[in-house]
Amino acid sequence: MSTIYDVAELAGVSAKTVSRVVNEDKAVKASTREKVLAAMARLDYRLNAQARSLRMGGKTSIGLLLEDPTSGYQGRFHHAMLAACMESRKYLAVELYEQGMPDWQAYLDRFITDAGIKNMLLLPTLCDFGPLKSFLKSRNINCVLISPSTPDSHYASVAMDDRLAARDVVEYLFRLGHTKIAHIGGHPDHAASILRRNGFYEAYDAAGRPRPPANYMEQGDFLFKSGFEAAERLLALPDRPTAIFAGNDEMAAATCSVAHKAGLHIPEDIAVIGFDDAPISSSVWPALSTVRQPYLEMARRSIEIFDAAGDTVTASDRQVRHIIPHELIVRETTEIRS
Repeated sequence: MSTIYDVAELAGVSAKTVSRVVNEDKAVKASTREKVLAAMARLDYRLNAQARSLRMGGKTSIGLLLEDPTSGYQGRFHHAMLAACMESRKYLAVELYEQGMPDWQAYLDRFITDAGIKNMLLLPTLCDFGPLKSFLKSRNINCVLISPSTPDSHYASVAMDDRLAARDVVEYLFRLGHTKIAHIGGHPDHAASILRRNGFYEAYDAAGRPRPPANYMEQGDFLFKSGFEAAERLLALPDRPTAIFAGNDEMAAATCSVAHKAGLHIPEDIAVIGFDDAPISSSVWPALSTVRQPYLEMARRSIEIFDAAGDTVTASDRQVRHIIPHELIVRETTEIRS
């Protein structure tokens, strides 16, 4: 059976564009619409009527908007929500969404109406997008914000403590004997990037150690390429670090690639640790040490919040921020295994 991704590949467009055509988005160019419809016809692509009917679950339907389903974080959270919904006998309705897309209110209005959504999950960075949250409030949609950078008086949030997790990483590297630790930060607009860098510095301050030099602090954007370029600069330093803490597993995997290219041994010459426990962390060689995001626990807690909520979105002076514990996963990039 053909999928939306098969249609997108044949038509030479993104899956988001196919979704817009399926949802009769008038902003799609006529020529693009024709290519997509032709691809759908050629592949005999049809919407799964049963799946769509399951999305019509009223109060049992939970909506999830994905900006990039291929990203490790969003992909893992999507999977966790599917598992949590199966446990609680609820249905998950998923839609692609892109900030800045034309007529996005009408696009989301159709999604909410067609899927009978009363509850919506907002992942980073949508959890901080004010116009979207205002629109959902106007539709009386209950939301749970996943790891927002700022609290919202209308919506509860679920997160792990990124700052504490980063501090735990650095303190772990201290225990291994590392004194020269570099950091590749994530996208500067993401709250998690700031929290992880703050936690990095806190570990040094708490230990009474001088913070690393400025050239040990690199800026990435959570993508492999940015991690590769940052690691090249770090490993070319005359006084190169003995350990690198990357802001996510994509950039940590890229760091390992640079180390291999330079003929360095991991972890003997350079230790590497990532963040998230994305699939790439256990599929690269050597396997990445990392921080495991508690995806399933966060998904379960979100459903508990929805179950406890009433039918009306109400403002509060203080919405509860639910913190879910993280876990440090030790693998081959930081400790030698016999």
